[in-house]
Amino acid sequence: MSTDHQPVPASKWLFWVGWIITVLPALGLIMSAVMKFMKPPEVTDNLAKLGWAESSLLGLAIVELGCLAVYLCPRTALLGAILLTGYLGGATATHVRIGDNFIAPFVVGALVWLGLLLRDERLRALLPWRGDGSVPATGGFLSALAKTLLILVALVGVMVALVAAQPAAYRVTRSATIDAPPSKVFEQVYDFHKWKAWTPWLKADPDAKVTIEGPSGKGAIYKWSGNDDVGEGTMTLTESQPSERIRLKLDFVRPWPGTTDAEFTFKAEGDKTVVTWAIIGERDFQGKAIGLVMDKMIGGKFEEGLASMKSVVESASKK
Repeated sequence: MSTDHQPVPASKWLFWVGWIITVLPALGLIMSAVMKFMKPPEVTDNLAKLGWAESSLLGLAIVELGCLAVYLCPRTALLGAILLTGYLGGATATHVRIGDNFIAPFVVGALVWLGLLLRDERLRALLPWRGDGSVPATGGFLSALAKTLLILVALVGVMVALVAAQPAAYRVTRSATIDAPPSKVFEQVYDFHKWKAWTPWLKADPDAKVTIEGPSGKGAIYKWSGNDDVGEGTMTLTESQPSERIRLKLDFVRPWPGTTDAEFTFKAEGDKTVVTWAIIGERDFQGKAIGLVMDKMIGGKFEEGLASMKSVVESASKK
């Protein structure tokens, strides 16, 4: 009688759960490759920050789709998972090198292997907890569910550790080039009364209450209170270097209390101005978790605000 260990086929529910989990990172990688083919400014700017030239986008997209194709093919899925691990490991190392958030490639990699583990009995046969393949499996649904939950608990634990390992200091920046001298752009930030025309935060609640105290310049106070999207807080202008720099202190009351600093810098480039909007601060564990999406969330608002400021200033210059 043969005693060779044979992989125990997965139950149908485990197989389909594995494929559902497999689709999640696959969609993310497809979207990533498509964005690299399209080359929108936010993608090229982000890759430049990571040290990649725009000319490398096509090659990166082809590598992503090639590894993904190998991974999605059942016969070569294990090889595809190994290739994706190498690619995502490089992405993680790149983010760590510049002190950037590295959770996303790690999570994608974890989902790649979890999905394959659940849908491929060959991989499960290699696990330390496997039994004698010649002995009929016991436990059925509950045993498989327990193993799946154990894996999920382990992944959650690793993610918590990774969040805790994130640097306490953070900085989110965006820049725009405006066809106007620094003095014209500077006054849009210096005078709180002009913020209504370009700030992106109040668009979520046109009825938000805004109060401005004191004359324009250092010491001026901007208070706002709106719905849950806008929140409530106070902004104080703490430093002003004409046509060069403005620093602000923000004290948030809701949706969660906190304090951070913001900064605008203005740099002349010929007849134009490069304005940079940044937010700088320290964060606790909750802040580190929020920080996983902070760059895209706040950075997107900065881009929207700078685009509106550009429109306001350039329209005024044409009159």
